[in-house]
Parts: sequence; structure tokens; C-alpha cells
Amino acid sequence: MIAIFVLILALGLMTINLPIAFCTGLATAAGILVMGKFSLEILAQKMVTALDSFTFIAIPLFILTGRLMALGGITKDLIRLSTALVGFLRGGLAYINIVASMFFAGITGSASSDTASIGAILIPAMIEKKYSKEFTVAVTATSSTIGIVIPPSIPMVIYGVAAAESIGKLFLAGFIPGVMIGFALMFVTWIYTRRHNYPVETTFNLKEILISILRSLPALMTVVILLGGIISGVFTPTEAAGIAVLYSFLLGLFYYRELKLKDIPGILLEVGITTGIVALMIATATWMGYLFAIERVPHTISQFIISLSSSKILIILLINVLLIFVGMWMDLAPAMIIFTPILLPIAQALGINTVQFGIIMVINLGIGLFTPPVGVCLFMACAIAKTSITSVIKDLFPFFLSMVIVLLLVSYIPSISLFLPSLFMGK
Repeated sequence: MIAIFVLILALGLMTINLPIAFCTGLATAAGILVMGKFSLEILAQKMVTALDSFTFIAIPLFILTGRLMALGGITKDLIRLSTALVGFLRGGLAYINIVASMFFAGITGSASSDTASIGAILIPAMIEKKYSKEFTVAVTATSSTIGIVIPPSIPMVIYGVAAAESIGKLFLAGFIPGVMIGFALMFVTWIYTRRHNYPVETTFNLKEILISILRSLPALMTVVILLGGIISGVFTPTEAAGIAVLYSFLLGLFYYRELKLKDIPGILLEVGITTGIVALMIATATWMGYLFAIERVPHTISQFIISLSSSKILIILLINVLLIFVGMWMDLAPAMIIFTPILLPIAQALGINTVQFGIIMVINLGIGLFTPPVGVCLFMACAIAKTSITSVIKDLFPFFLSMVIVLLLVSYIPSISLFLPSLFMGK
């Protein structure tokens, strides 16, 4: 009963637009007080314990890498490369949006950073070329979610800590599903752009492709450095993130020459604020997870889901539906912390690999980033395009459907996510 009270209170606080961290924190504190078994001091202890992880240091470092790259001039070069690769197709700007997001995903590890960086340039450009605002927002918001599937990925770091799983394996597991999402979104774009006869941006030019690749190669090497070092065992994911910060700093300062030393204090302040928000969400989500554990919520939910059906296919489907619903209401970080201990034992009982389940969770919760009512990427894209969320829903649905199809493929075909980890790091 206490768990239900806490959950209802948290959802109620969300409806008045209170930040997620405060919703989970206040609701859990109220639940602890109602229980009367523990002092609130235990919440302070749990907060410290939750954040006392060497791996979590990677989160601010990945955020910092993304900001340094974005302000260092990489966004323009990635868009130029994307234009050379797919700009000759009808509706080229829409394809450029998706491909640029796929490249950007390998650098930032954040969907919202993708929306802000790519969207700020391409949304106005697409609207100027007479693409509808609704379609423009739909493409930008959905393609931004690739940023948390293709490594490096901040949500994968959080899941890795919560599930005690290898971050390197999770990063490798995200590659193929991330590329599949990109192609699925491009298929929807192909249908839409032909129907509306959108313009071609450029002609196919092999010379321009080669020049663009060479220009962008130093930035794209970030992924090689990160994964190469982790897979070879040269450094840990946290150390890799630190090296990525140094590399992106030198790249922006000396190669692209758009990053200025005077920008660094502002960047550090911005990263500090963002990290503080993420850390608070992780800490308060740990409170809720602790209360749920006391109330035996994981066991109750496990028994309930298993009692609904003995079919593995149906149970996986139910888990996906639950996670999509959770993603619509809750931010990725707290959702990972709260629901990993609840759902992972069910997945393991069904014979689902921990790495595969991590990718399933990331994609599910990523879908929530562009679905109302709490879709962060959707809100950001709508703000840039100056349009309403309700007007975008119709154009958003085909992209939503394409991502669900990829999600189901990843859920039911383990090799999609497990092929690369088993190839490079063993079982």
C-alpha cells in the first residue's frame, strides 16, 4: 500500500510540472514518514551510497565531451558530411538530419544534446525549404534518440551500474540497434518525402564525400578511441571518458579553432548544472528503489507478470509496453535506477541476457523522449520550430511505429544486440 501511495503521489507531483527529482524525492520521503519505521537520515545515507561509484564519474565527462565538441565546430562538419552522403536524395535535409544524429550520437551520448545542436541548425533550414514544421519536428525529435543507443551512452552507464554489467559490452551492443533505428527512420522519411515531393539538396559528388570524411575524421575518431581503449582493456569507461574530454578539448582548440579558452568557464558551469540535475535524479530514484525493495515491489511485480502468462513472447511484450509507458512519464535516469532491479530478475528468469535487456530498456525509455507528456526532445524541437506538440502527433506516429518495430526485433532476436559484444569481448 505504501508503494502505491508513493507512486500516485509522485505522478501527482509530475502533473504540476515539478522536476522529476523532486517528485520522486518528496514522494519517497512522504512514504518513509508514513511507514514510521525509519528515520529520514537513511535517505541521506542512500543518496551518498547511490552516487559513490567510480563509473558514474563518466557521466559528467561524457556531457563535457559533447559540449566541447558541439561548441568546437564539429556539428557543422558532421552536417556537411551528412549532406555529401545523403543530400542527393529527395527530401535530402530530412535524411541529413537523421544521418547527422547518427554521427553525433557517437560523440555526445545524449539525446537532448543532439536535439539542441542538430536541431538548432537543421530545423530552421528545413522550415525555410518549405518542409512542414510538424514533419521537421518529428524527424528531429525521433532521430535525436539515436544518441542514447549508439555509444557512448549516458543511460547505458547508469544501467551498467544498476545491473552490475560491463559498460564496454553495453556500448558494443548498442551499435547495430542504433543503426537499425536510423535506417527505420529513413524508410519512413523516404515514404513521406516522396509523397510531398520535397526538394533535392545537392547532386552526388564523390570528391565532396571524400573531403567531408577527411574533415570529420578527427572528430569521428573519438568513438574509435573510446571503444578501442575499453575493448582492448587499456582503460576503463571512466578513464576513456576522461581521455575523450582531453581529445575533444585539443580538437576544438587547435584543429577546428572554434573553441576559445574564454568559453571554458561557461561550459564547465553548464556541465556542472546538468550533472547536478542528473545526480539528484539518480539519488532520489535510489530512494524510491530502496522503498520499493522494502515493500517487496520487485517480487510482487515479478509474480504478477509471470502469472499473466507462461509465454516468454507475451511477457517480453508486456515488459516493453510497461517501459514505454514509464518512459512517457519519467526521465531516463530515475527510470533506469528504479525499474532495473524490478524487471531485470524477470528478464533473467526468461533467459534474456543482461546486456540485451539493457539495450531493450534504453530503446524503450528512449521512445519516451519524443512522446508526450514528458518528451524532452519533443519539447525542445517544438520550441525551436515554434509549433505546438498536439500539431506534431500525426507526423510523429509513423516514426514511433518504426522504432517500436526495431524494439521488437531487438527484444526477440538476441543476436542483434549480442553479436558485437560476443565477437570482441566474449560471452
